[in-house]
Amino acid sequence: MSSPSVQVQPQASGGAKGVTSSQSGTTSPSFDIVRCSRCQRSLSIENESSRDAVRFGMNSYYCTRCASMVGFVR
Repeated sequence: MSSPSVQVQPQASGGAKGVTSSQSGTTSPSFDIVRCSRCQRSLSIENESSRDAVRFGMNSYYCTRCASMVGFVR
């Protein structure tokens, strides 16, 4: 018994990156939502630099509270 194949089409817009306002044609700031690797708190980072998140590896972040607890200093 074979299952039918499913094709997924990518969405044209949406998500948290580069949301464009259709009324004025301007682009709001691009941001990503990441999670702290220790406490799992959701963090918002903008343009790879943020005061709320400390990056310690590829796609690995600490919130400032957990970064100070583990001794990670920027």
